[in-house]
Amino acid sequence: MAEFKITLDIMLPLLMMLGLGWFIRHIGLLSDATTSAVNKLIFRLFLPVLLFNNIRSLDVTSAPGLGFAAFIFFSVLGVFLAAHLLVPRFVQDPRKQGVMVQGIFRTNFAILGIPLVQAMFGDAGTVAVTLALPIVTIMNNILAVIALASPSGKKADVKELLKDIVTNPLIIACVLGCILLFAGIRLPAALDKVCNDVGGITSPLSLIVLGASLRWQGVKDNRALLTWTVILKQAIIPVVMLSLAVLLGFRYEELGVMLILFGAPCAVSSYPMAEAMGGDGPLAASQVVLTTIFSMGTLFVLIYVGKLIGVF
Repeated sequence: MAEFKITLDIMLPLLMMLGLGWFIRHIGLLSDATTSAVNKLIFRLFLPVLLFNNIRSLDVTSAPGLGFAAFIFFSVLGVFLAAHLLVPRFVQDPRKQGVMVQGIFRTNFAILGIPLVQAMFGDAGTVAVTLALPIVTIMNNILAVIALASPSGKKADVKELLKDIVTNPLIIACVLGCILLFAGIRLPAALDKVCNDVGGITSPLSLIVLGASLRWQGVKDNRALLTWTVILKQAIIPVVMLSLAVLLGFRYEELGVMLILFGAPCAVSSYPMAEAMGGDGPLAASQVVLTTIFSMGTLFVLIYVGKLIGVF
């Protein structure tokens, strides 16, 4: 019973934040345009500042090792390759193929990862998720472009892709944070306070905006594909990958990061990216909605079982 209460204490605040975001939009306090603008602000300012703060204050002696980074890299790549090879065998529409692949491998790691792992493990969780975020961000950008470009016969623009990665605010924040960390540079007190205050806004605002961003567009027209997306993304993949991670010896905050990596819902950014690259936008939007709703249940169960058997 204690494990159930702990799990409920972790998940309920997140669910309430998502619900608050949906309610605010439903009563008209947040328009679609405002939600989109705030979402951009989160990814371009608040989240990079939070990541910058986390990295510059890291205790590298307690950081997860190379095996942790290697597992993240190869497991994300493995899930992508499996989806990339199998989806075209069952989905005939090229506009839906890339969206399905992206929906299966790409998770809302940045938005849910930090608040959930912090709630589970405190500062140790923050260190682990901060180290994982640059790897996941770079891989998500590259693999999503490949997924969406391949079915349509387009060639991924390597120069444009490299430009997107180099100018990605999260990557820039990681580089700046590392420079300050390894050079031992401390920010002036006033700037340090501003950075901490701005970064502190990120988690609650991100969850509220995620709730406000949920759209039901395209659910009825894509029921079969959405059923498979939910089953694969919220049940089969997290159970398989977490079981493998446990067998390889990962525990606690490292396993918590992998829980988010494979158990979180589809990334909100997958919808505008699918639209921009000629994919099926309504399918991408409804993937975000349904996986977000179902992830609250599956994450609860996975955390509860993990607490019960002592791996979280």
